[in-house]
Amino acid sequence: MIDFSDAQVFVEKCFDEMQEASLNKYDADKADRTAALFLAAQMKMSFWIEDVEMKAKNAKNEITRIEGEKYFDYKTENSDKKVTENMVASYVAKDADIVRTRRECAAYESELKKLNYILGTLKDSHIYFRNLSKNKTWQE
Repeated sequence: MIDFSDAQVFVEKCFDEMQEASLNKYDADKADRTAALFLAAQMKMSFWIEDVEMKAKNAKNEITRIEGEKYFDYKTENSDKKVTENMVASYVAKDADIVRTRRECAAYESELKKLNYILGTLKDSHIYFRNLSKNKTWQE
């Protein structure tokens, strides 16, 4: 398993290189190494994304589990009363555990979306820096 604990450091280095390339003429010799840096960052990002995606899926499963548990509890506690399905659904939806888990799931899904966007940017930037390094060869 690849250690992706330093993925954020790699991404920050990549963004620094993009910043430099956007402000000044970029050294074509350095561009080849920079393209390799972007590939390494993509690899680490893919493991980071996998981790966050697993957490998001587990959070969704946890929501389903808690909803089932709360539904069962409410139905058994109020078996003598006439309770509509809408009442039970409302009771379950407002439960603190459900609300907390839904927030957690939403945070994971939001992070996942952001990481996928960053991964796309890293891919495009890798191509950009590879083209810069090829530019040097074509000019020689």
